[in-house]
Amino acid sequence: LLTNKNHSFEANLEYIAKELDNRNNAGKNYEYKFIPKDSLSFSNIRDFASSKYVFLVDNFFPLAFMNVEGMKWVQLWHGTGLFKKFGYDLLNDEDKKIMEMFAPKIDLVSVSSENVADIYARNFYVDKSKVKPFGVPRNDFYDEEHLSDDYLSNLRESFEKDYPQLKGKKLVLYAPTFREDPKNNAVFAYFDVEKFLNELGDEYALAIRLHPNYKRFCDEEHNIDLEDLTNRYDIINFTGFKDEQKLLILADILVADYSSIMVDYTILKKPAILFDYDLEDYLYKERGFYFDYEEMVPGRIVYNIDELIEAIKEEDFRLEKMDEFLKFQFGEFKPNSSKLILDYILED
Repeated sequence: LLTNKNHSFEANLEYIAKELDNRNNAGKNYEYKFIPKDSLSFSNIRDFASSKYVFLVDNFFPLAFMNVEGMKWVQLWHGTGLFKKFGYDLLNDEDKKIMEMFAPKIDLVSVSSENVADIYARNFYVDKSKVKPFGVPRNDFYDEEHLSDDYLSNLRESFEKDYPQLKGKKLVLYAPTFREDPKNNAVFAYFDVEKFLNELGDEYALAIRLHPNYKRFCDEEHNIDLEDLTNRYDIINFTGFKDEQKLLILADILVADYSSIMVDYTILKKPAILFDYDLEDYLYKERGFYFDYEEMVPGRIVYNIDELIEAIKEEDFRLEKMDEFLKFQFGEFKPNSSKLILDYILED
């Protein structure tokens, strides 16, 4: 299981490991190790070289120059479905050539539905026959047990002990993605925390979860320190919290933008607001999307903090596109991706 320094990317690998543990408990004998791809030690290199199956959550360019005969490589990726552009579509010519060298060595790319398979095949530069709609392992969390009222009640009680500002309030989770432009990446220059709390703080608690690449695109001129912000205001910083799925179940409203966290969140069919203060820049200067963003997203789009506050006060979430969006991204969603992937790759 080849991991990434961004720990929030590891959830897919952890659900594969859980499924392997289930099989070992049933009498199988699978050994596995988490190997960080960015800092390989001698022992990690030995473990890696002796592996029969390798699971990725990101691209691994050294694969282009490796002899991997006898190994099977599985790309789980860290995003869900189709949203912002990724992979081959974003590479420069030199990196495209390297990707074209390692891509044929990938044996399986697991995607959320058949509807997204063509674009994943192109962006991983693999034959479409290798792209299977087995789903996203981390979404195995959303099973009957974890969606039950009892589980949510116990989860809420547990969180309230650690974060007493949640007591008696609904939770708004703000989870923005990163921007390559440092000015637009300074999300708290646009999300006015003080104004939000003044207007909504009696009814709502506010939690923040930044993208793991956020700091990479900060600069001194535009950055607002999140630690300082949480010290000044009564907000919760969930940026380092490992279990994103628990946060999504706990949230009453998700405020996102261009991150695929919103795609995962649609499984729960709860309100989402897209806080897109820089939409024009993102469309034409950064990544862009694979569909008409404003037409397709299943939630209210707002462009400033006043519109965001108004949407929450008026409960204007515009959820009428939810079912269509969910169907496109997941088909008939079932929380059994890890089993399907391992059935296929181990028994093929």
